[in-house]
Amino acid sequence: MMRKIFNFNVNSIDNNFNFIVKGVSTVSNPKNNSIIFLNKIDLELLKRLKEIRESIIFLKNGLTAKGLEYENIVKYVDNPRLEFAKFLNFLSKNIKKNKTFKFNQSGYYYGENITIGENVIIEPFVRLGNNIKIGDNTIIKSGVVIEDNVIIGENCYIRENSVIGGEDFGIETDIDGSTVRIPHFGGVIIGNNVEIGAGSTVCSGTIEETIVEDYVKVDYSVNVGHNTKIGRGTLICAGALIGGSSMLGNNVFIGMNASIKSKMLIGNNAIIGMGAIVCTSIGADEVFTNEMADKLENIKIIRNLKQKILKRKKNG
Repeated sequence: MMRKIFNFNVNSIDNNFNFIVKGVSTVSNPKNNSIIFLNKIDLELLKRLKEIRESIIFLKNGLTAKGLEYENIVKYVDNPRLEFAKFLNFLSKNIKKNKTFKFNQSGYYYGENITIGENVIIEPFVRLGNNIKIGDNTIIKSGVVIEDNVIIGENCYIRENSVIGGEDFGIETDIDGSTVRIPHFGGVIIGNNVEIGAGSTVCSGTIEETIVEDYVKVDYSVNVGHNTKIGRGTLICAGALIGGSSMLGNNVFIGMNASIKSKMLIGNNAIIGMGAIVCTSIGADEVFTNEMADKLENIKIIRNLKQKILKRKKNG
């Protein structure tokens, strides 16, 4: 279901149409009454739009979308992502301008549509945006900022000065050299029994949610980029950087100060060593270090040798 963000009548920009756009959606999961862009000439992705109605669609010059123009506003442009960003900035001005916060007697600020479970502790100097849900027994430490459209599960621990749902570094450059920031409306979903370390950031998805599944543990000063999905039980050590739109499987281990490029796929049970720079996807059960990626079996051999050496020393 698409989240309602806007209530914009397109008649103000094109008097040939009279419908309302309410949100944004992706070309891989398009929704009616939304704003969509397709940034490349891809006929297979274009086919997914054939059932869409009453939407604004930005397409790359060179594509033809016969039939779409009857019930949608279709814009053919050189850079659909840039024009998409410009239009969202235009629509979101009123959203930001009208945002207000209330003050709770416990010492934190909050916006609208806030749902807080039982036995939740929210310390002073926390700021909650709009459309926030926090599950039972969760602890939110001082200085935390939780932006709009965030769900946090039960038994979570969000440590000091972390930011959940902030905008990532989504920038498009216009032909004149000016830059345009891409608004983020996707939000964040955090599962149950998750810990987020002090000073860490879990960025909002641009269109769909950034997802952190159950039992994930994030250490201090970690950055999780937009649209990323982190699988159940994954452990992320201090200083790690995870680029946007990366998909991490279950029970992944990421060492201190490791960096993962955007749009990487990391398989279940993978191990990424301290300081590793990951610019290629990693399969399940693989180990990636600063120097090379090895199969987990090779690591097991080394561990077994160490155990044998220690056993010999112990036996004299």
